[in-house]
Amino acid sequence: MKTVHIVIIFIIFIGWIAPLVVTAQNKVPAESKRDRKKRAETDPWAEFEDEIDSIPRWDFGINLGAYFPNKYSANFYNGNPDNVNNVKYVMSNKYWYQEIKNLLHATDTVFVQGYPSDMHYQVAFTGGLFVRFNFNRKNGIFLEANYTQLKANAVVTMEVDPKPFATFQDIRTIPILGKEARVMVDLGYQRSFPLKSKIYFFLQGGVIMCYTRVLKSVFLVENREYNLINVYGSQGYIPNSNSQTYNIHQSAYGFGAYFGGGAGIPLNDLFGVEPGFSMQYYPVNLDSYPQWKPSFSVYFRILLGAGKTGR
Repeated sequence: MKTVHIVIIFIIFIGWIAPLVVTAQNKVPAESKRDRKKRAETDPWAEFEDEIDSIPRWDFGINLGAYFPNKYSANFYNGNPDNVNNVKYVMSNKYWYQEIKNLLHATDTVFVQGYPSDMHYQVAFTGGLFVRFNFNRKNGIFLEANYTQLKANAVVTMEVDPKPFATFQDIRTIPILGKEARVMVDLGYQRSFPLKSKIYFFLQGGVIMCYTRVLKSVFLVENREYNLINVYGSQGYIPNSNSQTYNIHQSAYGFGAYFGGGAGIPLNDLFGVEPGFSMQYYPVNLDSYPQWKPSFSVYFRILLGAGKTGR
């Protein structure tokens, strides 16, 4: 199903952008003075159409903003036994289990009572690079790459030295957290809507590729950090044995759709800014989390233009 989604989005994108690009490069057809006057009444930039509308231009920019990731894949870090990184992996190791008992001052037994089921990512800073080729002042194609690091945290509940049913239970909350990096690459088409003041509004649409890499998946008992990623393989952890560890890379690719919009504010012929927003709809594809979900971002783009302005 994932492949079908990717193929459908790619076909729609190509089918949509191809005629727009061709149209954008066509010269404005000859028209009578009456038609030109009529057009000027509805388009404040009409008097400049013949002179600058078909002039191409490159824009280069830096993106700075905030990223609001969908919470769905945050449960990848909740330690549930169904996840590839889970608390059971640590608790089933007799050496770690004894350490945890000592840290919690348990005399008999410690066991996990519950896992978080609704983990969320924190809002994160995002930054990246942007390039756009404007066929004219209204149509262009763009490519951008943005980077962000996401963090999700919650608590696991553990019961220490279970008591008879009618007595008070000793329940401890154990912090659990995950950290990941995402690189998002967007390729798309932009349609601008110039105003008389030279400020312009724009809409964007295209495709997105997201690369996600797990940086950390741990839980903490009395500030002692336990790694939920199995870096010891089948041999397991044995203290004071110089056990071999493996460099485990947990990563995934997701492909989907990108939509956005905003406003452009030219400061002069070379510099401008574009505040905007976007929605990305794609699957993160971390193990056991394949569903398509929307995420959002707001940004402030600083632009440097190359070539004669067409705005």
